[in-house]
Amino acid sequence: MSDIADTYIKKLEKDLKNLKEQVASQSSMFEMTSLYLKKTQEDLKVSEQQLFHANKDLVDSINYAKYIQDAFIVQEDSLRKIIPQSFIFQRPKDIVSGDFAWAFKNDTDIYFAIGDCTGHGVPGAMLSVFVISMLNQAINTKNTHTPASIIIDLDELVQKYLTLYNQEFKDSAELAILKYDTKNQKLLYSAAKRPLVHIHNGITTIYKGANYILGNTDRRDEIVQDREIDIQKNDMLYLFSDGFTDQFGGDKDKKFTIKNLLTLLEQTAKLPIEQQHDKMADEFMKWKGANNQTDDILLAGIRII
Repeated sequence: MSDIADTYIKKLEKDLKNLKEQVASQSSMFEMTSLYLKKTQEDLKVSEQQLFHANKDLVDSINYAKYIQDAFIVQEDSLRKIIPQSFIFQRPKDIVSGDFAWAFKNDTDIYFAIGDCTGHGVPGAMLSVFVISMLNQAINTKNTHTPASIIIDLDELVQKYLTLYNQEFKDSAELAILKYDTKNQKLLYSAAKRPLVHIHNGITTIYKGANYILGNTDRRDEIVQDREIDIQKNDMLYLFSDGFTDQFGGDKDKKFTIKNLLTLLEQTAKLPIEQQHDKMADEFMKWKGANNQTDDILLAGIRII
């Protein structure tokens, strides 16, 4: 019995020793893992701070870019100094926008345009500033100033400068321009793609722009032409980019569509101009719901007085 007991005790001692070694090993491993996790956590905090500052610098830069872009784009307050009964509903997708509004006035004529440049965010914004600069150059240096002639001149400038060093440049813009002769009360419209909606006494007429993409000769099969629009007092004119109509939302998560926009404009046209802006904003947000915004939004309305 003594030999058996001794053997059993030795086995227990060996098992206890192994157990102690395992505990010591696991304790050491736990300590190493804890140190590693602590170091990883510290590294993550440093990375988080670096990302925070990098993101802040980026957002600050984009906000400053917006400040510069806003100096080029006509704002609602500025537009009302030229066209008192007007509004602009604009909502960039990413701080800065590829959509823009432009206005110019001389002694007898008022020009107003909206543009929708390729993309959104910073690339779209840079292109919009370029197109606005070219619009100003065209209106100030050319002799012919009908909407169609401005678009043709602008197209030549876009092709000249944007493809000067890059023959593969494919970015472009859609554009609609109005010219109102205040002396003769004559309205001309011309456009590359962007439509005009005219509402007179509850009757809606939509004028389509030519299938003509600025700066891109591969994507056009029509020429831009001037179209004279018969207008009367209290008529409403609307120009817009495709951001509103392409927004996904509603009960079935589908695009808003041009059909729904025309219905909305018809319901809104008789409201005071300030209320029309608010109505557009409310309906857009209601439709979008929890969805992400799809694209830049710009919709402008003008009442004839």
